Amino acid sequence: MPRYIGIEAAKTAVGLRMACLRGVPSPWAEAARGIFYVKGLDCQYAARSDDEPEDALSRWAGDSSVPVVAWERESLRTGWAEILILAERLAPEPALVPADPDARVELFGVAHEICGEMGLGWCLRLLMLQGALGHDEQDASVPAERAAALGAKYGLIPAHVRQAKGRVLAVLEVLDRRLQRNPFLVGDALSAADIYWAVFANFIRPLPDDLLPLAAPLRAMCTQQDGEIVSAFSARLADHQLETYQRHLELPVPL
Repeated sequence: MPRYIGIEAAKTAVGLRMACLRGVPSPWAEAARGIFYVKGLDCQYAARSDDEPEDALSRWAGDSSVPVVAWERESLRTGWAEILILAERLAPEPALVPADPDARVELFGVAHEICGEMGLGWCLRLLMLQGALGHDEQDASVPAERAAALGAKYGLIPAHVRQAKGRVLAVLEVLDRRLQRNPFLVGDALSAADIYWAVFANFIRPLPDDLLPLAAPLRAMCTQQDGEIVSAFSARLADHQLETYQRHLELPVPL
């Protein structure tokens, strides 16, 4: 299990640090953690301590979103792509981004469909917040006040909500089709795309509790109830998620 330092300590520490939420499986933060793990990078994990103010992270990073990755005294990194590029620079092997330019374009395209704005994770979050606010028949697993604040932050607007489910289904179809042709999502070896899928899949069907220990409310929040999305989460996608964790990532998942 990771040992967390406070935000203030992370600000003045050296080396690689990442601010995240203690005990909460934010897929963007967990994907970065997985990338660091595969590359053998020593990272200090940070979370707001009890004696720090509520806005400790936003005072440092300008926003309260996680992850926030710091390397030495370079500018902070918060986007999935820039975090991946930093990790590749710090530990070129094992490479998680293909050297071939065409394959690299393919990798970042697939990764964006999983991690990017209006991608898989983004749209699953919109559906979760929509359900919490009572806009559909899903159980409200996020308090309405919290959901309203997050909705304002992450674009819970009708135009985006109308697209969200279709986007989720389309991405799942693309990923499943790619795995029909190849045991990896991009190329012939593990790439960042495989890690992103394994982690973000926990927003549809979390790993079993012995592998991903979650409090009951969090597990309910992360478990997708929409029948079409559940059906689109094929056995092939589920197998790929579990195999990626078992062969490459840390288990049980450290939260």
